Amino acid sequence: MSQDLYTATVTATDGSVTSTDDVLTLDVHEPTDLGGPGGATNPEQLMAAALSSCLLESLRIAVGTAGGSLDGASVEGAVTLAAADGAGYDATYRLSVTLPGVENAGDVLEQARSICPFLKSVTGVDVALTS
Repeated sequence: MSQDLYTATVTATDGSVTSTDDVLTLDVHEPTDLGGPGGATNPEQLMAAALSSCLLESLRIAVGTAGGSLDGASVEGAVTLAAADGAGYDATYRLSVTLPGVENAGDVLEQARSICPFLKSVTGVDVALTS
């Protein structure tokens, strides 16, 4: 039986999101490209941020077990929406990982992918190691 370690709770209302600890408070609007008012972050950016930051933290763990450093490392996240066959949208997810100076970067990335809870729960995320 697993033990809960942490729960993040965020409430979304019309035009904003706020965490229960008040650390996160953001205006959220649909982007202008989708007919919204723009001028604030949007759910697609938040999803890209969540995926990329989760993988970066998992890389920190993976590199740390190998005695390395994440100096200069980055994870760029992209969420692309496309019209669905029917109502709404379909989303695709892409992460581009840069690990300069990390030996066996491919192995470190695979270990991080196995650690990252978001990548384990979101299917179809394209993760590529860039030079």
